[in-house]
Amino acid sequence: MSSKEYVKNFVAQSLGIPSDHADLLIIDETNIRIISSLLSGTKSNTSFQDPIIDSILGNIKEHYGNYCRKNNIPIITKCKWPYNKKFAVTLTHDSDTIEASESHLLKVKSRFSEDDFNQALNGKKNLYWNVDRLADIEKKYGFNSSFYFLTSEYDLADHKEILNNLNTSGWEIGLHGGFGTHNDNEKMKSDIMNFKHQLGFDSLGIREHYLQFDYHVTWDILEDNNFVYDTSLGFREHPGFMAGISIPFHPPDKNWTTREIIELPLIIMDTSLWGYMNLGEDEGMDIIEKFIDVIKNKEGLLTILWHQEALLMKKGNIYPKILEKLSKENCYVDSGIMIATWWKDRNKSELVLLLDNDGWHCNLKNVPAGLCIEVGNISTKPIIEGSGKIINFTNHSCTIELSGDCVLRYAS
Repeated sequence: MSSKEYVKNFVAQSLGIPSDHADLLIIDETNIRIISSLLSGTKSNTSFQDPIIDSILGNIKEHYGNYCRKNNIPIITKCKWPYNKKFAVTLTHDSDTIEASESHLLKVKSRFSEDDFNQALNGKKNLYWNVDRLADIEKKYGFNSSFYFLTSEYDLADHKEILNNLNTSGWEIGLHGGFGTHNDNEKMKSDIMNFKHQLGFDSLGIREHYLQFDYHVTWDILEDNNFVYDTSLGFREHPGFMAGISIPFHPPDKNWTTREIIELPLIIMDTSLWGYMNLGEDEGMDIIEKFIDVIKNKEGLLTILWHQEALLMKKGNIYPKILEKLSKENCYVDSGIMIATWWKDRNKSELVLLLDNDGWHCNLKNVPAGLCIEVGNISTKPIIEGSGKIINFTNHSCTIELSGDCVLRYAS
């Protein structure tokens, strides 16, 4: 496969157009070069605050719609997120450490409130284990998240019960790959075995410690070990779009074949704001809100990394404010594995648009519950044969929420 073919398939899949419409897409050489170079890692996004690929996808979608209108073809596309949500958020928590010695606490006393610090010194509170606290806060808003554990550096035996309970209650417990696992398969296999030995189940998702990443090498290792997704691809020094994209994507291999693994680009990390950039709480929250607006405008995915050990630290304790903000948005919030699973299921669903003597109709197969489709360039409401309902309709377009396979019939 060529880079051009990879990009065409990526664009068609991202836009969610009918399976036989990929050849109708107009993708110029410049955009092919930008998309292929960013998603393969031959270059990084220099305009780190701009998800340039999301913008390119929007422009291609507009041209596709114009072509359909000019040729009197109904415009039908899959919405990105379930139940007509306008954007999505992945909440994730790395766990670099789960406890601290008294000498360490004395060195970092200024990071905590006086009450928390005194309780920690008296052995009444572990300031570096906030997994259950985070889950309780998220549960209040109906959100789930992912926790990634660096099991090569500590033992989770004392926490196995709570982690197993979370893992079966909507939260995800995954692997935080140790140093060197990103480019050494034997080290990765050792970390995987250690994780399973401690917790009794496999990790489906992963984030590399310190965001270590070696394009192709890391993806080769992760695919060899059957990970469903990775979420290591992001900047340490500041928030932004390292690969020029916010939405999930299947990266290419060296031969431009689309990989099975999904990458969830990391956009915001707490330590970027407080450590590298040395921002105050208000400044950090302002940046987070600006990235929420950017993602919302692009109907993209905002992947947030908030270290679990930082929850009770000054600045780190604004996490509930972020959740409060998200709760007021029309967004889909979930763990990494659920976002990755949704994206795979969305991509596997089939739209086949046909014209016969009775007019246009669209066959929809392998439809995951909650998938919505946008239908444009129509004059009347489509007739739905099967599982679905129209949730809004204007003179020339409508949105349909599906709960299973169906056939749409409509006149253009």
